[in-house]
Amino acid sequence: MTRMTTHAAADRSPPPSASSFPVNTLALVAGLAIMLTLAREPGGIANGAKTWQYIPYLPLLPACAVFAVIAVSEWWMRRGRGVPALASAPLRALSMRRVALRLWGLVTTLALAALCYWLFPEYAGPFYRPYWRFLETLAPLLLLAPLYLAWVDRRVKSGDDELLEFGRLMSGNRQDVDWAIIRRHLLGWIVKAFFLPLMTVYLSQEFDFLGGLARTQGSHALSHYDAWFHLSYAIDLLFCVVGYTVTMRLFDSHMRSVEPTLEGWLVALVCYQPFYALIGGAYFRYEGSVNWETWTSTSPMLRNVLMTAIILLSLIYAFSTVAFGLRFSNLTHRGIITDGPYRFSKHPAYLTKNLSWWLISVPFALTDGWAQAGRRCALLLLLNGIYFLRARTEERHLSADPTYVAYAKWINEHGLLAPLGRRWRWLQYHPRGK
Repeated sequence: MTRMTTHAAADRSPPPSASSFPVNTLALVAGLAIMLTLAREPGGIANGAKTWQYIPYLPLLPACAVFAVIAVSEWWMRRGRGVPALASAPLRALSMRRVALRLWGLVTTLALAALCYWLFPEYAGPFYRPYWRFLETLAPLLLLAPLYLAWVDRRVKSGDDELLEFGRLMSGNRQDVDWAIIRRHLLGWIVKAFFLPLMTVYLSQEFDFLGGLARTQGSHALSHYDAWFHLSYAIDLLFCVVGYTVTMRLFDSHMRSVEPTLEGWLVALVCYQPFYALIGGAYFRYEGSVNWETWTSTSPMLRNVLMTAIILLSLIYAFSTVAFGLRFSNLTHRGIITDGPYRFSKHPAYLTKNLSWWLISVPFALTDGWAQAGRRCALLLLLNGIYFLRARTEERHLSADPTYVAYAKWINEHGLLAPLGRRWRWLQYHPRGK
């Protein structure tokens, strides 16, 4: 009886999540408290309020609050067990040579990133100024790198890691280098170097927008919609910035693997600037001259229904990122998330984002004529297809982890869309080769 009861209980729950959704939600509360306090400061957040003029990138304050709550909470829950990648007690004597190689690996990696930023014109304009302020704010922490690397050297379980291998390579040793680790290191830093600038800039913009709303304090329905809509994206970006910044074994948020296929990279990058402006603007521009706000201007009830639905979808999208805690990142595997919105779907962020686009823009189907409506719907379906491909390539990548396979099979049976999956099997997860 006990064995049957245990099996039934396990069947009702997915595999344990790499991050705690309740802890992450508590961290969000701390971050929001600081963010909303800063939003009311004169002068805005991104440009720096007078009170905080010595902090170049003010959105880092709520980001630090999010990080601190999660790091302390997870350490407390793991005390006595340690981090899977690091031993709780030293495994070996300290080697200053290994520490020097890791430090050299870090320095040369940052130098390569700086070279790319200098080389590509994309990063020369004013758009990325918030990112340079972000780096300026974080720069003093690099002074702690030697101490951290010395601490890690005695405790890392694998003995070798990305910085050590890259340090060996950059010091001229090409014979004893593990090229699989070098590949993971370089691809992982490409992901970080591409996405972190975008997320810091967008976070800065959303904070400034929220600051303007907080100071004007509009009371009509659309101002409330703007506030909730932009707040949801600020929440999403806040955890994005934390995730891309804190990629460390100390917090078990390091990269286990990076998307191995060109297809996976292409379908992900096309969804972000500057590639979306070049490709999406030319091939997926589905928006019409009318959106939900103008279409419902004569029907307050319909306007409120659509507004509420869009806000709910946006908040679910934001909390899908919150569920990752310190581990959010595109194109990488940093732990399997099965909690929060992922308790109901493998891809809640993609699902809610794409549904919200239909609700925001679907009025064109009734105002532009049937020919234009059909064309715009087809374009939006093509964009939805890009996200479907993103979901499939991510599943293929993560399927190398048995935990993800168990989670995806559990979602097949218990997920929110499980009835549709049983009807249309192409919606279900199928292990590789089956």
